[in-house]
Amino acid sequence: MLLFPEGAIRLQGTGREILERCDGQRTLQQIMEELQARYSATDPSQIKEEVTNFLQQLQQKRIVDF
Repeated sequence: MLLFPEGAIRLQGTGREILERCDGQRTLQQIMEELQARYSATDPSQIKEEVTNFLQQLQQKRIVDF
């Protein structure tokens, strides 16, 4: 569960894995590469799109900044 001033988001699956990697040390590229290695059967462009879309949505809610 991710709590923020305007509400809460229940994180599951890849959304949780993405945010666990948002530690201020990894770049967006590194996060995508780690997920591509973990989910090697998935098309890398699909992973890139999903990670980017997910983080952009969180950025619009002012939860993350990248």
